Amino acid sequence: MTTSRELRELAVQGLTVSGATAAGANVYSPRTWATWDRTYPVLLVQTPDETGTSWGPHGPPAFTVTTLLRVIARAQSAALVDDAAAAEVEEQLEQLREQVKAALINYPPIMSLCQQYPSFRSTIAVSREGQSPIGEMVLEIELEHVQGPEHFYQPPAVPLTEIDVTIRMPDGTTEPGLVLNLPQS
Repeated sequence: MTTSRELRELAVQGLTVSGATAAGANVYSPRTWATWDRTYPVLLVQTPDETGTSWGPHGPPAFTVTTLLRVIARAQSAALVDDAAAAEVEEQLEQLREQVKAALINYPPIMSLCQQYPSFRSTIAVSREGQSPIGEMVLEIELEHVQGPEHFYQPPAVPLTEIDVTIRMPDGTTEPGLVLNLPQS
């Protein structure tokens, strides 16, 4: 089953490939954010939203699921004259946006689990306060995949161990039949 967690983990993998982005190995997901060493640039990856659209009332439950993959990039620059540091941060974030898109959109391990990338959206915000401005770019990519009935609750079942096929025949004739004993796993 394709899950949002699996897609997030694959995105982290794709972003940490050598040379994929200027962040290098500085890519974190919710469970590893606490290990960040406070160096910039940094990428934070999460899948905060997921929506599913039913295939309809007929048949078993199946959904077209859209997972929102959010990549937050943060960059910082040393102080420069005439607010040039803020412009430097904005330039870093624009480059990171393009690098992240190039690393994730059509990345084979993710693409093999998805039907399509319905959309993406990004925003950049740079604080112009302080001597060493910090900026943030948020890139949200939608990933569309399917979750079918096998991905949801399955009632407990008794394992099939034997098949006994007997054909009823008129009195006095041989009753053909077959017994298959199935191996237990």
